[in-house]
Parts: sequence; structure tokens; C-alpha cells
Amino acid sequence: MAKRRKELPEILVELGVLKANDAAKAQAAATKSHERIEDLLVRAKLASEEDVTKALAIQNDMEYIDLDKHGLAASDLNLLPPDLIRRHQVLPISKENGKLRIVIGDPNDLETLEALRFRLNMPLETCLGVKSKIKQHIDRLFADERKSIDDIMRKMTVDRGASIDIKNAGGDGEEAPIIRLVHAILSEAVKSRASDVHIEPMNNRVRVRYRIDGVCVQRDNIERRMKGPVTARLKIMAGMDIAEKRLPQDGRIKMDVDGTTIDFRVSSLPAYHGESLVLRILRPDNVRVGIQALGFEEDDYNKFRKIIARPNGIFSGHGPDRLRENHVAVRGPG
Repeated sequence: MAKRRKELPEILVELGVLKANDAAKAQAAATKSHERIEDLLVRAKLASEEDVTKALAIQNDMEYIDLDKHGLAASDLNLLPPDLIRRHQVLPISKENGKLRIVIGDPNDLETLEALRFRLNMPLETCLGVKSKIKQHIDRLFADERKSIDDIMRKMTVDRGASIDIKNAGGDGEEAPIIRLVHAILSEAVKSRASDVHIEPMNNRVRVRYRIDGVCVQRDNIERRMKGPVTARLKIMAGMDIAEKRLPQDGRIKMDVDGTTIDFRVSSLPAYHGESLVLRILRPDNVRVGIQALGFEEDDYNKFRKIIARPNGIFSGHGPDRLRENHVAVRGPG
């Protein structure tokens, strides 16, 4: 006989958090208002968020992680793309035998778990943590990364002078402000899972935008006086001619970000207020995405491979469960 799944108020009574009559009243109120019982208990201050989360962990047979006691380092964030961490409010804590262990705040958020499995193409082991503490840890762990560019620009605003002279843009000194600024911009773009970086001179500033999930998001406004040194530094890194400002140029940059070599394809284009640069970020992990990572069922995956192995023709899907070949006059490989 299957084991009965206990209700949340019942578990809280067993833990000594709720009295039986309060549990019954809360259950009735949640049913009447169509509110989730866990939200009602916290809102009515009948139980703390931590107590409710512990009860949810017991109810769903999950491990509870006390984030105040569990040692989380900034390096743990490298186990999961930053955009997924921020968007889904989850924390990666370890990876063993190809399985990623993460802390989530809502065990019933199946949509988030499915999205993570699809994106990562790996099994997940989920633990439960207090939702507000997960947010606090994410904000804290990303705080230094967010502040790095702001701090460099603030220092450069105060220290006006030779430190941003264009002739120093190609120097090798790691402490040169322009070098650190450009490195911070590119590093943050990679960690934000941006596909492009746009450096655009305006009338009174230089606008920096990241293209994330197809949408350009403004990150910074750099002082107008820094346009020349920033542009020169990027062109030097890309092997472009810094003296040529009237013709379009292309180049490439290779840079290590958190131990991974990232390629940037750089294009410069003359514009009304000066040269505009666009950097396309080419990640090695994007190249290794296999067909199975697209989410095919096994039978459709086998049909797909059989069809694309043929020397001509394309295919299209007609109906939810079938892949049908549709021969057209298209010359395939070979």
C-alpha cells in the first residue's frame, strides 16, 4: 500500500511549530482563498519561512540546506551559467559523476526544473533552501562582479590624467585602468551569457550594451574622454590598425575567462561620433551542443539522424509525433 503524503500543516504540527487548531484554521483559510498553504502560513506569521521550507523538504523527501551554515563560494557559480542562476533563482553547490546538485526554493516549480534539465542536458539532484536566502546569496556572490566595472570607472573619473592616455592602451600592465576596464567589460559579458557586446560612441558618452537572449541591455555609459583609449585597447587586442579610423575593420580576440578560452569576433565601423565596435562572443561550449540536447524523443532522434544522412532533400514535421521527409530540389552535402 502506498504511503500517504502528509499535508504541510500536519508536518508543522509534528515539528512543534503549529498547534493542531491553528493548522486546521490555516488549511481551511487556504482552501477558501485558493492561496498556497505555505504562503499563507508565512504571511499570517504562523510559521517562519525557514520552518515552512524544512516542512516542505520533509513532505517532498528532499534534503534541506541551511544556506547560513553551508559554505558557498563564488567559484560554485561556475557550475551553472549566470543567466540561469539569476533567472531561476537556483544555487549550484556541487557536481559529481555527471550529476549537478542544486538548491531550489520551490519544490513544486516543475517548469523551472524541466527548463534546467533541457538547457543543461544532465541529471539534477535538487535540495531545498529558503527562497529569500537563495536570493540573498545570489545577490552577494554576484556583487563583486557587478561592482568591478563601476569601481574602475569611478576611480578613472577621479584620477583624470595620463592613466587613460591613448598611448598607454596597449600596455601590458595588469593595473592599467583602461586594460582592467576592457577586461572587466568582456568578462562580465561572457558571465552574463551575452552573445554580443556593443561599444557605441554617442554625443556625450560611450554606450556599452550586451545582447542577452536576443535583447540589447544597456550596461554602462563610459565618459566621452575614454572613447579613444577603450577603442584603441580593443583594436590592439584584436590585431587591428589603430591608426585607421575611416574604414571598417575586422579582428579576433582570444581571452581566458574563468579558465575557459573565449573567442571574440570584433568589427569596427566608422560612425558619426567615432568608431563603433561590435564583439561577437564565440563560446566553445556552444559548438559542442549535440542533436540530442535539442530534446528529441529516442524514435524521432533516430529518424532525424537517418534523414540528415541522406545526400539530398530536407524534412519537415507534420503532426506532433512524426517526422516526415519532404523531398525538394535541394542539393545536400556530398
